[in-house]
Amino acid sequence: MSDDKFIPVTFLHPRDSQQYEAEITPKTTGQMALDGLVKAGFIEPAGAKGAYALQHQRRKCTLPLSASLAGEGVEAADTIAVILTSSAAGA
Repeated sequence: MSDDKFIPVTFLHPRDSQQYEAEITPKTTGQMALDGLVKAGFIEPAGAKGAYALQHQRRKCTLPLSASLAGEGVEAADTIAVILTSSAAGA
């Protein structure tokens, strides 16, 4: 896959039924995607009491934030759920 190819994906909001259609590149990491979703106003910054995770809906797995989404198997038309997790879990 060339670096100038865009991959259309859908992100699901962590609290309601909103969807955000986006085009990522093969180099887009999970953290870059989250940063873009915050910048676009789709999600708010997680803040001190929580963190976001990304779940690949087709493969039913959590995507690492530091890895390329395409490298983790995200393909055109895939759906990625944004999950709000508690940083205090287990404390």
